[in-house]
Amino acid sequence: MKQGLSKREKILLGILILVGMLYLSIQFLILPLVARYMDDIQERNTLTTERARVDENISIKELLVRENEDAGQRFEAIKQEYPLLIPNEEIDTFLTNLCFKNYLRPTSLNIAMPSVPAPPAQVGEEDTQEPPKPLFTIITVTMQLTGTYNSLARMVEEVDAMQHVRITNLSFTANQSEEETDIGRISIDFELTYVNP
Repeated sequence: MKQGLSKREKILLGILILVGMLYLSIQFLILPLVARYMDDIQERNTLTTERARVDENISIKELLVRENEDAGQRFEAIKQEYPLLIPNEEIDTFLTNLCFKNYLRPTSLNIAMPSVPAPPAQVGEEDTQEPPKPLFTIITVTMQLTGTYNSLARMVEEVDAMQHVRITNLSFTANQSEEETDIGRISIDFELTYVNP
């Protein structure tokens, strides 16, 4: 005769099956879901941090673009204050006329060659581009003149009002002759700034 399981054994077997199912569901369902959930949270946090960094970079870039545009506009406004580079003959004519207008007589005029930026010390194979052309050219002019001190003072005031012309050196030597005591020899160094075309 077969003896069946007792009620107590059936209850224990049922509990054992339930514990086994609970263990298997925790091991193969819940723990992988928790691990995936934690990975998702970590990935979300990483993406949030990355997004915040990208947003910050975008706002910095937008700020830099605006600042660059503002600087460009300010630079263009400054450039408008200076004339375009002219040939040496026109510089000679400009300064000579300035002197004649103020009753000064030029005796000599020397225009120095504008300084050119030095080439790069070492040129690599990939660096075959020419160095950038300077935006401004500064030309130095040395003049010897004769005239009165008052005429010289008027010309200096006129030059001070000009944006692109500046006097860097000035000397006045009065004549020793009794006839022309107020007339003297003048040496002036001008610096003229021009925008390169």
